[in-house]
Amino acid sequence: MDIDYNLVQRAQMLLTLEHPLNQVRDILLREGYPQEQVVELMDATAEVLNYLVPPQYDQHKIGIDILHPGEKVEGRKPTVDILIDKRSGKLELMTPHQPETWRVANEVRKAIKRQRQTMKYYH
Repeated sequence: MDIDYNLVQRAQMLLTLEHPLNQVRDILLREGYPQEQVVELMDATAEVLNYLVPPQYDQHKIGIDILHPGEKVEGRKPTVDILIDKRSGKLELMTPHQPETWRVANEVRKAIKRQRQTMKYYH
């Protein structure tokens, strides 16, 4: 679908002013831009932003980045493969399709278990 150039410019301006995507969508629809074009543009924008900017995690989580076989170190952008909740010790696998993620997650689980057992002796 061809998207009106004026719509793209207006969306860019609103995003530059740091409006959230859902608010930009609402503003564009209120201004009378065609719904199909607005929805397509906002969906594509969200997809690109999620690809370029890793999701933010709160201070109670730790992200682990794994260098997978075949990946080059130079110019590589860090990604989160495993997310650990500091309070509960729960692991969330962000790249479960990678065998290395499972291996590292199992080692992290063992380390957390050992740490908790050690902490029992000191309490």
